Amino acid sequence: MLTRRNFLYCSSAALALRPLAAGSSEFWDKKPPSEWSSVEIDRLLTKSPWAKDATTQYTQEPMSSQGGGYPNGGGYPGGTNRGGLSIPGIGIPGIGGIGMPRRGGGNQRGGQGRGQGTAFRGTVRWESAQPIRDALKSPLPDVFDGRYVIAVTGIPFLDERTRGEEEDTPESLDNLKELSSLQVKGKDYVQAGMVRRQVGTGNTFLFGFSKEMLAISKNDTEINFSTKLGRVGVKAKFSAKEMLYRGELAV
Repeated sequence: MLTRRNFLYCSSAALALRPLAAGSSEFWDKKPPSEWSSVEIDRLLTKSPWAKDATTQYTQEPMSSQGGGYPNGGGYPGGTNRGGLSIPGIGIPGIGGIGMPRRGGGNQRGGQGRGQGTAFRGTVRWESAQPIRDALKSPLPDVFDGRYVIAVTGIPFLDERTRGEEEDTPESLDNLKELSSLQVKGKDYVQAGMVRRQVGTGNTFLFGFSKEMLAISKNDTEINFSTKLGRVGVKAKFSAKEMLYRGELAV
């Protein structure tokens, strides 16, 4: 029996047969997915309109969802500073194994106070976008049907209740929903309705946001994602005008 999930996945094959986008110089518009090279796929999954380097910030103090957030703006859902979520998304193509988190220069704990020091390197990727699914050659879990899905890869979950050790629990993952948001510039933010840790990797989290609660058009110039993995704040910024796949918005 053809389920909705399989139907959506199989539709990507039909997409590849559509006329290629006129005037586009990108390989994902010039060639069908079956002809993409491993180098091209890696670029699509790590450095593309759908995959951005994460902007991260480690703090020794826990950042609460109540009135907290990044210093100097860009608060989290539930905080007093809800405007202007700023940002740039990863890491390992496909579903890689657990690896040590990649850190930027300097001390990972960085500092002597809140918000100081460099943090971790990772990727924020628009996982539900059709070109990403075509590159990974697999459908998303059924539980994410009807949702935009954002993946955060390569960033450890440093639980506030531990001494900086990587740890997550069902309760802490559930709390991530309140600390995770997606916002189109000029519109109200939407909190994540679902968070899952991807099976097979310790450093990939999937965040689902209702499409019904947040309309996105190809004319939107700024879409901001924000979350907090324990003591590590993560942000990324996308542009719908850039996320076009064969001439159509792909989110």
